[in-house]
Amino acid sequence: MARQRTVKYPPKRGKFTRRQIERAVDKVVRERRERGTEEFHIPTYPAQSTPLLEAIADTLDISDSHYTQVVKRCESISAWLERDESMVTCYMPKIYPQGSFLLGTVIKPISGAEEYDLDLVCELSLQKTEISQEKLKYLVGAEIKSYAQANNMNSRPEESRRCWTLNYADNAQFYVDILPAIPDAEAFKLFLESKGHSPSNWSDSAIAITDNTFPNYSQVDTDWPHSNPKGYAEWFRSRMKKRVGAIRKSLIQRQVQNLPECKVKTPLQRAIQILKRHRDIWFDKNQPAYDGKAKPSSIIITTLAAHAYYNEGDLQQTLLKILTQMPHYIEYYNNGAALIRNPVNPLENFAAKWRKHPIRKECFMDWLKQVQLDLTEALELSDIHSVEKSLKFYLGERVINGALQNLPKTGNHPAFT
Repeated sequence: MARQRTVKYPPKRGKFTRRQIERAVDKVVRERRERGTEEFHIPTYPAQSTPLLEAIADTLDISDSHYTQVVKRCESISAWLERDESMVTCYMPKIYPQGSFLLGTVIKPISGAEEYDLDLVCELSLQKTEISQEKLKYLVGAEIKSYAQANNMNSRPEESRRCWTLNYADNAQFYVDILPAIPDAEAFKLFLESKGHSPSNWSDSAIAITDNTFPNYSQVDTDWPHSNPKGYAEWFRSRMKKRVGAIRKSLIQRQVQNLPECKVKTPLQRAIQILKRHRDIWFDKNQPAYDGKAKPSSIIITTLAAHAYYNEGDLQQTLLKILTQMPHYIEYYNNGAALIRNPVNPLENFAAKWRKHPIRKECFMDWLKQVQLDLTEALELSDIHSVEKSLKFYLGERVINGALQNLPKTGNHPAFT
């Protein structure tokens, strides 16, 4: 019999609130999980649904043709900014993706009428002492406007709080948000140290970004908003490093060569794609109960799922474990406010808006309970055909039908026995 552990509270109990003690115990449990010394009680089901779940994730993923278009768009915009006549070419512009395209968790729109949102960063080699946020945004915007005109785009680029948006008139179903930025690694490290936090290796790719609601937006000032999409992507990859290595080794053994990085999908990435699709369909059905901006955030889903992943190889078990463990990685302040830390910026709380808009926290928690119930009940079903029927309701009939068409039609697969 496993030895039972007891948690010894500090002897001077009266100095601590019940909430402080609970947070201390939760911290110990999380640290044990990080070290792999804490056992999880995860329900175990037959792995019959894993091939179907993998096919669902593959169906949700961006198509090869659309991915090629994304690459071409990035290359086209980059070439425009680097041309001799460009206002920013002297600042060595760099264009790179951020968000789901960078993480490998992008999913197709629910309907053919919707568009992919491609998020790009336009990073110029400047310092905050040389330029204001407003001037930086103007320089990038001027070139984006001339790019749109040169490419005969029907609509002019639109300015939002932080970005410039390009709306393509073709059938590619894309619009592109371009975020002006400058390098900010050293200043960000000093900022973290001033707040009592030690910088990490991920801090080396920190950037300062524009925001027209920020104080001193129009003035040359060292106080800019922070971001670090490359650092976040590196942290995300670190959560599945062992599994990526195992997949690469398997590909070598099967003599599969030159497979693009975007096609090497881990169970974590596939699980997040499935969770995001469930989120989209669930929110569409339940939106009247919440405000229009309450839809559970992809960055919150991705962060909690990545924390809960420990390089499991089976997609079904990964999905069930993530659903069970995601709530444990939401911290709380003494006043009860939720805290979901940005793993590459401990001073940023992804759930900060929940305090001002409690309906958004309520929406996320309602969705999390529902997705746990829906997917767990579906995967508990005894035969694969019942699983398929159940998942059609939660993930969409078109996705499940597409997944069934892509399943290997072999006698070894339960869907064809």
